Amino acid sequence: MRLRRIQKSDILELDNLFRSCITDLVIREKKDFNLIDDEVENINCVVQESYHNNEVHFFVTELQNKIVGSIALKKPNPDIAENINTIPNVYEVACVYILPSFQRLGIGKFMFQQIKKELVRLGKSEFYLDAGFSSSQQYWKHVLGEPSVILENYWGKGEHHHIWIRTLT
Repeated sequence: MRLRRIQKSDILELDNLFRSCITDLVIREKKDFNLIDDEVENINCVVQESYHNNEVHFFVTELQNKIVGSIALKKPNPDIAENINTIPNVYEVACVYILPSFQRLGIGKFMFQQIKKELVRLGKSEFYLDAGFSSSQQYWKHVLGEPSVILENYWGKGEHHHIWIRTLT
C-alpha cells in the first residue's frame, strides 16, 4: 500500500472512485440519488483546487497499481466553519473515500495514520473532521470517539451532522 499526492493523470480514476463510493453510500443509506452528482462534483472541486492551492493537500492510496482510496487536508468546509468557531490554520481531514470492494482491509486505518504524519510534517497539532452519512459517522466514532459537536437535524429530521475536533497525540 502506498500513499502519494495526486497527479493530473489520476482524475478519471478518482472520479470513478468518488462516484462508486458515493453511489454505494446512497444505496446503503437509502438517500436521494440526486446526492451522487452533487457530492462527486464537490469532491472533484477539492481535487482541482489542490493543483493550484498550496493549502489543499490531496492524496491517493494505491494498492496493486490501482487507486483504492483518497484523503485530503484542506481548510474547513462550510459545514464546519459556519457551525463552530474554527481555529486559524487548522486543517480539516477530508475526502476520505475507499472503493467499496476494498473496504475493511485496513486501508482507512493506513490512510489516517499517514495523514496524521503529514499533519506533523506540516507543523500542525490539531485537525477537524466531519461526517454526514451515518455509516461514516459510525466509522469515525470507532476511530475518534464521540464527536465534539452534533448538529441535530442538520440534513432533515433525524439526519444529524457530526464534527470532531482533535489534537494529535
